[in-house]
Amino acid sequence: MAIEIRLGEKLPPEEAKRVVDELYERVARRWEERVNRTPFMMRLKEGKLPLNVLQLFFRNWGAYTIEINTLAACSYHKFLPFFKRHRDLMGPLGEKIADEFIHPKPPGHCLVMLQTAQALGLTEEEIFSQPMLSEFRAKIDFMRSILYEGTAAEWYGCVTTEEQIGYWSRAFYEALKKHYGFDREKATYFVTHVEADLEEHEEGVMGHGAFNRIALQRLLQSGMADERPTYGVEYCAMSSVDLHGVMQRSAMEEAERITG
Repeated sequence: MAIEIRLGEKLPPEEAKRVVDELYERVARRWEERVNRTPFMMRLKEGKLPLNVLQLFFRNWGAYTIEINTLAACSYHKFLPFFKRHRDLMGPLGEKIADEFIHPKPPGHCLVMLQTAQALGLTEEEIFSQPMLSEFRAKIDFMRSILYEGTAAEWYGCVTTEEQIGYWSRAFYEALKKHYGFDREKATYFVTHVEADLEEHEEGVMGHGAFNRIALQRLLQSGMADERPTYGVEYCAMSSVDLHGVMQRSAMEEAERITG
């Protein structure tokens, strides 16, 4: 049964939490099916994913991360009426956005992404100047469309995957360390996102996944959650999962096409 949300319906805190937990459980199951059990991740974990596929994926992923971080910052302005009503979330949101742009130093996570890109043999120019594969562009444009045309609840449906990316980053790091000769420093992008997405870090900054859960729960409690026909919170969450899997697949297909 699909999760249904009705604008103006104020759920008790325990019911709102139950709905959010159920959504996140569905996202985790979908992620396991559409991301973790795909040839890309299975071969990566076995050390059988060719280096050229890793390079192609991370060149596009690095470009994607630059844009998705700016969208997260824009969400503060877009959904400011919600945060004005829930002022206790303004501090954690500000820390979450700042974390992306000042850790370990400005311009933020972009630097750890470039450090791992360099370890993979990629240049800064490749990350910043080459067009993304269309499947990566599809994911960022989907996220952008939800931010600017969708509802706050739909946006927080999309970013349910931020928690899963923390677990995905851990699997990526472990595979790089075990099979590809990476240490913690070379794989710093993935190590950073295990910490940022799943754990309290940097002197009390809330894990990004935990913040997203709380924001969606508050939307449900306050009656400010809304869904559009043919979209909706669950649809946005599942599409976000599916498009991540599509990005992985596209890197394998494009590498095969290039090498013939």
